[in-house]
Amino acid sequence: MKTLIWVIAEIAIVFILLSLPSSNFHVHNRWFGKFPIDKLVHVILFGSLAFSFFMFFENAAFSQLKTIRAKAIVLVFCILYGIAMEYYQKYFVPSRGFEVSDMLADAAGAIMAVPFFYWIQNRFIKKSS
Repeated sequence: MKTLIWVIAEIAIVFILLSLPSSNFHVHNRWFGKFPIDKLVHVILFGSLAFSFFMFFENAAFSQLKTIRAKAIVLVFCILYGIAMEYYQKYFVPSRGFEVSDMLADAAGAIMAVPFFYWIQNRFIKKSS
């Protein structure tokens, strides 16, 4: 149940953070040369969202949620959520717009959560059981 609450909280956190007008943020500093920090934020937000789904599914009683197919559905959901948030920002959030680079960062974060999840699972979770 804790992991389901965390998934719902993650969805809400992503929505809230991506709903803030850009005037709430300072000038974007650059990190590693030309890589903007806001893309890193997108990678982290959607990576964390996908990871929380994976943890919820792994702790679920239904074996169908522990399959690769279930993880693929999570990735599709996260990517579609990222696209939907860009449209939402374009039409409903003042001074925010539609950026393909944000969608790519969202997708990259969700995809990077897969090997990270398996690494955590193999390194820490399975050893403790």
